Amino acid sequence: MLFPILLMLQAATQAPPPHAVAPRLELADTVDGFLTEPAWQQAARLTDFHQYTPVDGRPAEERTEVLVWYAPDAIYFGILAYDNDPSSIRATRADRDRLDAEDRVTLYLDTFNDRRRAYFFTVNPIGIQEDGVRTEGGFTAGSLVGGTTDKNPDFTWESRGRLTDSGYVVEIRIPFKSIRYGGGSEMEWGLNVDRRIQRTGYEDTWADTRRANASFLLQSGTLGGLHELHRGIVTEVQPFVTVHRDGSRNDTTGVYTTSSADAEFGINVRLGLTSTTTVDATYNPDFSQIESDVGQVTVNERFALFYPEKRPFFLEGIDAFSVPNRLVYTRQIQDPIWGGKVTSKTGPLSIGFLSSEDELAGPDAFFNILRVRSDIGTNSTAGIVATDRRIGDSANTVLAADTRLVFGKLYYFAAQAGVSSTQSNAPTVTAPLGELEFDRTGRSWGFNYKVTAIGDGFNTEAGFIPRTDIVQARAFNRVSWYGSRGALVERVNVFAGLDGLWQYSAFAFTDPLEGDITVNSDFQLKGGWKMGPQIVRNFVHYVPGTYDDYTVDTGGGTQVPYAAPEGVDNAYSVTFNISTPVYQVVDASANIAFGRQPIFDEASTGNVTTISLASNFRPLTPLRIQGLLAYQSITRDRDGSEFARTIIPRLKVEYQITRPLFFRIVGEYRAERRDQLLSADQGLPLLIGGVAQPAVNTNTLRLDALISYQPTPGTVAFFGYGAGMNDGDAFAFQNLQRETDGFFVKFAYQFRW
Repeated sequence: MLFPILLMLQAATQAPPPHAVAPRLELADTVDGFLTEPAWQQAARLTDFHQYTPVDGRPAEERTEVLVWYAPDAIYFGILAYDNDPSSIRATRADRDRLDAEDRVTLYLDTFNDRRRAYFFTVNPIGIQEDGVRTEGGFTAGSLVGGTTDKNPDFTWESRGRLTDSGYVVEIRIPFKSIRYGGGSEMEWGLNVDRRIQRTGYEDTWADTRRANASFLLQSGTLGGLHELHRGIVTEVQPFVTVHRDGSRNDTTGVYTTSSADAEFGINVRLGLTSTTTVDATYNPDFSQIESDVGQVTVNERFALFYPEKRPFFLEGIDAFSVPNRLVYTRQIQDPIWGGKVTSKTGPLSIGFLSSEDELAGPDAFFNILRVRSDIGTNSTAGIVATDRRIGDSANTVLAADTRLVFGKLYYFAAQAGVSSTQSNAPTVTAPLGELEFDRTGRSWGFNYKVTAIGDGFNTEAGFIPRTDIVQARAFNRVSWYGSRGALVERVNVFAGLDGLWQYSAFAFTDPLEGDITVNSDFQLKGGWKMGPQIVRNFVHYVPGTYDDYTVDTGGGTQVPYAAPEGVDNAYSVTFNISTPVYQVVDASANIAFGRQPIFDEASTGNVTTISLASNFRPLTPLRIQGLLAYQSITRDRDGSEFARTIIPRLKVEYQITRPLFFRIVGEYRAERRDQLLSADQGLPLLIGGVAQPAVNTNTLRLDALISYQPTPGTVAFFGYGAGMNDGDAFAFQNLQRETDGFFVKFAYQFRW
């Protein structure tokens, strides 16, 4: 009975982008959440919002009004968010940039009006902040939400909010010193406003924004009347001091030693030379990460896992260094002594340059990264990137060009071509990289076709490419249905596609080494429920030579070469995911998968079960509890014996004492075991290079505690402690032995004028 309920509807004609003129008022205002000052009576008023999610093109079901005006030094927004059920509004004293579970309103300010990049400023009903930069690009048929949203940059702005009998009211002040913008005596900025209602899972936008478009920002409205903005040269100086003390256990003697406290001083300097150009410099920077990366399952993984950048200096202006295929990955700079950066946008041209010295055990490494990008037409871009890493006489250089051309509103074509050159004691090695992509982002039908080729020997020591000597081709199609207003099923997306991977030198001449055929779907139901099944057929042909160093122990000291299977075919798997609405106190999600897959370490076939669970609990306004569980079990298809099992529970508790002050404790346990390697046919012990591969069993507990005080961005006080412990048996908690620990303190104060 699904199809009578679901209708493939054509949305109503899209309304033209709205326009508003903000008045310039020489008035003062106190940001207190009450829009009673005289300036608000003269403000421009933004109304007539449209539904964006789950079904675009419909009138919004809740009323939202946004007031806007500006003084010489700042722009002001007043948000009037009405709600038919005010008691259901989700609003807690959350930490900055942690508003995913909150009712919220987001302002997108495209201050260069180039429809490619916008600042966003988000508030929940009591004025807690989230901010960052949204950059266009990266739509695929597997997603209805394109572009990238980076929450890491923190800007200085004010906001206060309060709940009312009819919804909530928030007041916002954004100083012009905190943002960059284009020049001119009279300016027009791109503007859109997005409101999220957690009770229903709906999103409404001021501009009539549609899914059938290759750009979100291209559909924004405009804000005019902007002139005589006072910004001046923005100078920020942030001296800081960090003190840390580390301890570790000697693997040989078993003795635990603790170092003496080590104090380090450093400074960050930022000069906003103009509204379009900024220079950043740092000496002896502190890049301490105040929260450990979430654990990932590493058993049966053949390549390095990606972890996002979290360090403040590199995150500032990181969108200027965005490049396809991650040719720029600043976590390669591990222990910088100094760093410098220039970012600028003048007219259609954006430039970013980064230089740093990385302290190593031997000679230091010097990094230089240059990114230049130009706007083309209304929404297209073209750019080049050059990265260089040098250690003594060794050098790695990468040069690449890329473009993204948007046309016909629904389509884009993207291409990239590059080459790497690596010079060391051996002869210089050069290798190519190339990529072609074609995408249609339609309302009821979309597709994404993409080919990526990375030559043997391609190397980017300033980027992140985990696998080379490959050609990967994929073709995905999407079909979407939309339910009528009030229907149980509000939206259904069905995806189907092929993915194949070839060895670079054998592309188009042989069958792919591996690939899959995938059919999956996702359902959005009334009330905010989401769920979706997926069916995948995988196949793998092992790369020739992979197991040449393997031998089989047949007993009596005899070893024979290992005759590994050619690969695994018809490895079917099924996945099901479900997520609850965001209730006042709790929300949760689950992902369960099971099926056949290769066991790469021993070239056998296995049966895998993977479970991922997540929940967020908010019993009190200042208290947040997050629980995560990753579980994976792999058994051999031959006899059902266990090859590996991993269990990673993680618990994070945060208590927001006041708006700038919070306490956090994180605990993560990793229980991981892997059997000895056995041959696929008879289950006899396998040796690699003549060395036996015994069973491995690891049980570790990691605890991190932090007290954080951040009254404004750049001014912080951190008190933190972390410890790593080994457990004798999984989850025994009886023979815990501390292996490492560390205590750190950081004080920083940002002067701004």
